[in-house]
Amino acid sequence: MKTLILYGFGIGVVDIRSIKKIKDKYEKIVVFISKEPQGKAKEMLEELNDVEINTTLNFYKEAKRKAKEIENAELQDLGDFGDRAMMRDPC
Repeated sequence: MKTLILYGFGIGVVDIRSIKKIKDKYEKIVVFISKEPQGKAKEMLEELNDVEINTTLNFYKEAKRKAKEIENAELQDLGDFGDRAMMRDPC
């Protein structure tokens, strides 16, 4: 199975709901963000087992490096992922 690597400034409730919808398609989900999750998002993340959260200032660089290390990985921006991308759709 594939590993999904997501990166962005922060992760919120909408992102976590999107992760829950697709988590069965991936063996593991790794997230690189620059800010720690807060409030409800933090609580929801504690319930998920196969999601690894990494906090770093160079989230894109770290995500790209991790994608090169893992053989079968898919790299995606949190802004273009799931329901958040649909909310930003101008149509």
